[in-house]
Amino acid sequence: MPFAAPTVDLEAEYQFWQVYDRVVRPLPGGGFRLAWLVLQSVYRARARYPDDTHKLALSRVLFGANMTADRAAELEELYGLVSRRLAAVAVRGQDSFRRLAP
Repeated sequence: MPFAAPTVDLEAEYQFWQVYDRVVRPLPGGGFRLAWLVLQSVYRARARYPDDTHKLALSRVLFGANMTADRAAELEELYGLVSRRLAAVAVRGQDSFRRLAP
């Protein structure tokens, strides 16, 4: 089954990541504000290009020839967090859809 990007409520996601940053662990990438900018670009890329492979989708986030290995690792980790979050939201959406079906 191909990945179906759920509709994302950025306001709710902002609150989710804010709590994640404070309660679970600090987001990589230089603090919540910088991480949120990256997270938004990941959400936009996933919505615009839902058929991207993992490698291609990640390349849309990793940009610039002068990027350090540490920064690339931080961005890759943020990309992974968003991917898992979107998968969880999609599953929850499918579960609620199944409950509505006769």
